[in-house]
Amino acid sequence: MKIPMSSPDLTAAEREAVAAVLRTPNLSMGAEIQAFEESFRQFTGSRHAIGVSSGTAGLHLCVRAAGIADGDLVITTPFSFVASANVLLFERAVPIFVDVDPDSGNIDPALVRQAAQDLLSGGTAARRWMPRSGYNPKLEALPLKALLPVDVFGQPADLDPLLDTAREFSLSVIEDSCEALGAEYKGRKAGTLGDCGVYAFYPNKQITTGEGAMIVTNDDRAAAMMRALRNQGRAPGDTWLQHTHLGYNYRLDEMSAALGRVQMARLDELIERRMQVAGWYAERLAELPEVEMPRLAP
Repeated sequence: MKIPMSSPDLTAAEREAVAAVLRTPNLSMGAEIQAFEESFRQFTGSRHAIGVSSGTAGLHLCVRAAGIADGDLVITTPFSFVASANVLLFERAVPIFVDVDPDSGNIDPALVRQAAQDLLSGGTAARRWMPRSGYNPKLEALPLKALLPVDVFGQPADLDPLLDTAREFSLSVIEDSCEALGAEYKGRKAGTLGDCGVYAFYPNKQITTGEGAMIVTNDDRAAAMMRALRNQGRAPGDTWLQHTHLGYNYRLDEMSAALGRVQMARLDELIERRMQVAGWYAERLAELPEVEMPRLAP
């Protein structure tokens, strides 16, 4: 039997919420997704929350909304699930892998700044950051467009220096907070510090919808674009058979949204239980001299 790293915590309330949807004819794009999105607007303080079918889908929509395209460079971490690089490759962009802080496992902000400076300078300075193939030394500056940090194992990346680098070099920031719902960075909620952030709801996450994710952003233009793209590219004003953009079926169904809505109401309880389990692991593993524990940054 396949056992997940963290089993979903479901109660009768979640099961009844899903069953209630099944007693209606509205199984997609109805009241439940609206309520689920509203719970995230309230929780994060973001102007927009957009429910989608997976964390990968959410990150991909952020990449599209940021205008990242063929040949563009995006600095990201090599220590992550494959999706954070795949969403760049979907658009034929080039992931630039910058090493991590060995204590936290998160991308190293000092190295990110150096990489951005070198890539935008071009020439030999950029060579060490580029993949072994595809580097054009004739370019004076390479098309660096964005940063995509990942909040590894729920610990937020060191965002302030990353945001400073993004401002200095006019880069977008897509925050992969798929593992970090409920975490905070210097009193600010993970996922809300970049131009957009994504939380995922696979069964081993803080809350689950089975499959699914939520994008949050304060960018009105990006939000409108992502809402259209998740629904086959249908923009406001389009009829059923009109599609302004090349889009996808990245919708989150009503049953999943209902499950997520109830889980969000239990978020504090769910996180407290996970912290208790993490404490048990930390206590036992601390007894093993050959094991070095991850460091929780202040």
